[in-house]
Amino acid sequence: MKTFKKDWKLGAAVGTALSLGSAGAIAGPHGFDLHNVLHGASASFAGTSIAHVEDPVSAVFGNPATLTTYYGGTNFMFGATFYMPRATMIHDGSAGYAVGGDASLDALVTNDGNIAATTDTLSDYAFNSTSKADVYAVPTVAVTQDLSGLGIPVVLGVGVSATSGIGVDYKHTSNSLGAAAELINLGVNAGIGMKMSDTLDVGVSMTITYAMLEAGLTGSGGMTHDIGFRGTLGARKTMGPMTIGLYYQTEQEHQYDNIHVTSMDGTAPFSSATMSTVINSPDGAGGATAVTSAVGTVNVKCNADNVSTSTGVCRQDLIAQQPWNVGLGVSMDMGNNLMVMADITHKAWSDAHFFNEFYDDQNVMSIGVQKTIGNMKLRAGYGYADDPLLSQVAEGVEVASIGGVNQDGHAYSSPMYGLFMSYFQAMETPVIYKHRIAIGLGVENFLGVPFLSLDSHAAVQLEEDKCFGSGQVGLGSQHAAYGVDGTSLAAAAGGVTQYTGGCNSLDHTKATVSSFHLGGALTWSF
Repeated sequence: MKTFKKDWKLGAAVGTALSLGSAGAIAGPHGFDLHNVLHGASASFAGTSIAHVEDPVSAVFGNPATLTTYYGGTNFMFGATFYMPRATMIHDGSAGYAVGGDASLDALVTNDGNIAATTDTLSDYAFNSTSKADVYAVPTVAVTQDLSGLGIPVVLGVGVSATSGIGVDYKHTSNSLGAAAELINLGVNAGIGMKMSDTLDVGVSMTITYAMLEAGLTGSGGMTHDIGFRGTLGARKTMGPMTIGLYYQTEQEHQYDNIHVTSMDGTAPFSSATMSTVINSPDGAGGATAVTSAVGTVNVKCNADNVSTSTGVCRQDLIAQQPWNVGLGVSMDMGNNLMVMADITHKAWSDAHFFNEFYDDQNVMSIGVQKTIGNMKLRAGYGYADDPLLSQVAEGVEVASIGGVNQDGHAYSSPMYGLFMSYFQAMETPVIYKHRIAIGLGVENFLGVPFLSLDSHAAVQLEEDKCFGSGQVGLGSQHAAYGVDGTSLAAAAGGVTQYTGGCNSLDHTKATVSSFHLGGALTWSF
């Protein structure tokens, strides 16, 4: 096999990409925000719910103006959706190679291991793995209360559900460097919907999220939690058989303290004084002199005490934002008990701190249809989303360096090179879902109980795949200086032929994703 002495940029990427960016759980089609795609009746419509809702949870967590749907008493909904993703990643090995301790990379990655140059190859670190993160349960709970009996044209709503989530588990594959990460945002929503006139409704809601993030690369982080806040404003206007809805949702920020290891080798691991074959030898043994660093200086964030320039473990906080969103929806009563609705949502990922280093703005569209036959409601929906991943990503800004333990048990420290960031995108592949198809059934007077109704659904996100690496070509000075844009899955470039699958000679990773979910909920109306 051909060896790759200069594929350090991608391999150095492996650490944070795996630890902070691993995805595969509840993502898609709104990046990893949910927007009612798993809630009650709206799940049957592929999340369509801005102008019209059929269940209390979708009103509480969607456009708050739709809370006015529930004038008349109290409505309590309880249910769950079971989400089953499948994420597979095929990698040519350059990630593990770069942090594996090859002596040819001594000036690029600080490593406590020492492997003579040319003795290992990319194929030694290649892997083809399917994530073990395979089933997630998403609760859907909400209650609405009409206050019109008090002379106030208001409906209050509160609820609990997951608002966003990602997750992956590749720990069973040793060359993945122990990749296992999970983000779950559990939201508590409180909203008010008010009828301003016979045709105009407005609403406002507040979301308080309890976010849990595990940065699970071997040696690079652990579980951290934080509380975040988000506000939503909405309105809807009825014009005969047609209703138009509009809402705006603010950004949501979380700060995860000391979640990420930035260095295993003190506060200055990339200076010419520390990047040497002395440090790169086991236990610091050896008599080699320091080498000149090819990476220059990198700003290593260090939340730690008793750490010197070349000894000790440094950590950093991570600030990450969910994007602000704006959505427009329309519903139309077609007569003959037929309802048709459609939504479009714009997600401003380019303004979201940290994630704007990987994502571009995204537009998501969906349609839903409902036919009422007696006490049954037959439902179907379709959703389409843009791929939000940037075609080219530069060096890490929020996370500029990574410290971890490689597959041989040796500590390493590395800058977050541009191709490292590209590898992060590969781990975020579930956000590339484009097509969602859903069906559902609603039943009023369920089991003959006049105040009980059932909403059930099943949906699939069609399989998508994507190759990563070639988009980094022409990034700029980084490539001019080191002359490496990527590595290949092709046999001619040192990879394995059956791994290509349409990727070109500059791609390092191919990821494939699909998912299925089903769920149900009961609503009691009093």
